Amino acid sequence: MFGTSVKFESKKEGLTVNKKDVRFFPIFLGATAGVLLEIIATLVDEIVVGNLFTDEAFASVNLIEPYTLFEVFIAYLVTVAAAALIVRAHGAGDREKMSQLFSQTIIVCGLVGISLTLVYVLFTPQLVRLVADDPAVYEHALAYFTAIRFYPLVDVFDTFLFAYVLYRGGFAHFYIAIISRIGLNALLSWFLGSQMGLMGIGLASIISLVVALAIKLTFVLSKKHGLQFRWYFNPREALEIAKLGFPESAISMFVVLMEMAINGFTLDHYGAAGVAAVAVAVNIFEFTFYLSEGISEYVIVAVNDSIGKNSSQSMDRAIKTMLRAALIEGMVLFGLILIGSGVLPEAFDIDNEETFRLATVMLRILSPTALFICLSRVTAIFYQYTRRITRTLLLFGMAIALFPILFGRLFGRIAPEGIVAGLALGPVTAFALMYGYVRLIKKEKLFDYALMRLN
Repeated sequence: MFGTSVKFESKKEGLTVNKKDVRFFPIFLGATAGVLLEIIATLVDEIVVGNLFTDEAFASVNLIEPYTLFEVFIAYLVTVAAAALIVRAHGAGDREKMSQLFSQTIIVCGLVGISLTLVYVLFTPQLVRLVADDPAVYEHALAYFTAIRFYPLVDVFDTFLFAYVLYRGGFAHFYIAIISRIGLNALLSWFLGSQMGLMGIGLASIISLVVALAIKLTFVLSKKHGLQFRWYFNPREALEIAKLGFPESAISMFVVLMEMAINGFTLDHYGAAGVAAVAVAVNIFEFTFYLSEGISEYVIVAVNDSIGKNSSQSMDRAIKTMLRAALIEGMVLFGLILIGSGVLPEAFDIDNEETFRLATVMLRILSPTALFICLSRVTAIFYQYTRRITRTLLLFGMAIALFPILFGRLFGRIAPEGIVAGLALGPVTAFALMYGYVRLIKKEKLFDYALMRLN
């Protein structure tokens, strides 16, 4: 069901290529576990700060988040599509192209990491005041950012190797790196935080990430999976890769836009209690979208591998696998959210009885949309790597930001539950419109693997 194989091998430019299909479960489980562990890793700082320092210190760490989100956006922009194109070249048996893409991405990672760090270092006080101008949080934010401003030097490389190692099948290195990062970050955050304050917390994050990066490098430098580095840089190709990766990279910006708009509207109309209830639903919406990463990573690898092989049969099997997986995961998440609606608000520390009841109702309204979140995610990723960038960007933008904001504000004027009803309608409407456009206007199948020949 999830990944048959065809026994067919070929050689091209010295690379022996096994033509069996990409296996679903290793990619799916690796990416899903990776997302969960990454979420835990990002929470370590906040948990330690909350236990060691004041509420103002906790708030200051969150106020710096826009800069870390921007760094994530840039890192995904320049690296994730490059890793996918290496898989495409591997499917084609073109080791020369694999080495060129790998080398160019390493160079781009260095340039981007240094440039972003220089901006953060040169304008540290100004950037901190921009988000934390209140005297109660400024010094805390400044101390944390003084360390975390060097994060891009490591994280851009780590983002690339995160995708590269996963896509090339280095699952053992992948798991060891993430688990080591979480454990070391937790230990160092507590120790350095006690000794150095918030600067120590930020420093612990960087040290733990360096260790994780070193573990992934052992996979990259191995004889079997390693690629020869060379001084290769094609600016036009680098821009094309960034263009290809932009829609997936923009997910973080769409999420921020949606959350700010929904929270602002809710606060104006239903006060802090309404924000607390809606925040539970918004967090579950985002969490569902992040969990669908597992299937989308399989889609990235399988689609690019099939394009590299120029195999419509391989693409056909990959499409059937991803559709089954999206439907199954969507239904499972639907059931889990529905069943857990009575206890999930407690996990977010909702104590007020009326707010708890409201959050429970909102989760029940939201639960069916999990199916369309999964379908929207895999559809957008398919179009992204068959060069239908506009479709991808529109689908992501409509599903995550445009329609949730529009419908949430429209129905939210009637009742607070209407905000979440609008949020739930976002992915449903986005997927329906894309399906109608493709089938009725473009006269194509939703997943037309004839598009795979686009290079």
